[in-house]
Amino acid sequence: MRLLTFEIQTPIGRFERLGALAHGTIVDLTSASVAHLAESLDLNAAQRTASAITPPDMIGFLEGGAQSLALAETALEAVGKRLKDESQPLGPDGEQLTFEEDKIRFLAPVPRPPMIRDGILILDHYKVGMERLLKFADKEQVLEAAKTTPIYWKPSRTAVAGHREPIRWPHYSEILDYEFELGMYIGKRGKNISTENAWDHVAGYTVFNDLGLRDVQPGEMSLRMGPAKAKDFETSKVMGPYLVTADELPNIESLRLTTKINGEIWFDGAIEGWAFTFADLIAHVSREETLQVGDFFGSGPPAYSCGFEIDRWIKPGDQVSCEIEGVGVLSNRIVREQAKS
Repeated sequence: MRLLTFEIQTPIGRFERLGALAHGTIVDLTSASVAHLAESLDLNAAQRTASAITPPDMIGFLEGGAQSLALAETALEAVGKRLKDESQPLGPDGEQLTFEEDKIRFLAPVPRPPMIRDGILILDHYKVGMERLLKFADKEQVLEAAKTTPIYWKPSRTAVAGHREPIRWPHYSEILDYEFELGMYIGKRGKNISTENAWDHVAGYTVFNDLGLRDVQPGEMSLRMGPAKAKDFETSKVMGPYLVTADELPNIESLRLTTKINGEIWFDGAIEGWAFTFADLIAHVSREETLQVGDFFGSGPPAYSCGFEIDRWIKPGDQVSCEIEGVGVLSNRIVREQAKS
């Protein structure tokens, strides 16, 4: 299933909704569930049940597990049957059940993750970064700890943005770069999770763009405290468009990743060379720490896929897009505003 969080404009304001891409359109899962349940239940009971099992927020939906997915699948099937005869099916109170993409605003699949942990699970990217970004003389140099311990850092939750939202270039930097990765969401709470059981805690995947300021990052990294304002600024953590449930991607090794800038291919290759898996990272992070439903994990990008690795640089006005096989296409435009005096 391809799930999303979207925003719609109504006469009384804007509202966040939970949706699924199905039948060539965006289906409002909560409203579709109400419409389906109302065929056999009192309307008030249908609304209460739908709000509990398929609530209009992604974390609540994921917390419902198999029960939420089952009702969503049934509701989507019912909408599909109605679309054969109705161009715009409505719910029992006249609510719209389907939306075209140009009528909604995409948000990140989980607009406010409880926690973000961005890993470097592909060490070839780490090696290139040591050489080209941090100017280590030996590009093969990898700290011993990096070979045995998954590397990750915790970006700001307020930096999250969605598909099609403009990426705002910070005024304090002159070099903005992208890093396209495979993103993963936690679907079941857990603590001290074993590597063998870790995959059971994965809800699904998305495309992730981790923006960075390459003129700011080296100085911050030289302090041995990791990136700060080089990586944390509004719209620097772009996720979407969809959360593709884990059952649709049973094998994520070597998925094809294609990056385009203004339609021109800058990278086309596989996400490969994993030193650690998401299961390794889940097991490591969850040691004496409870992972929450909706927590987000990033894989890190494949080597030679970022601007600094290929010495090609984005600029204001560029359309930056990435497609990951089986996951979707994430696309945003770069904007730069004048600094306020």
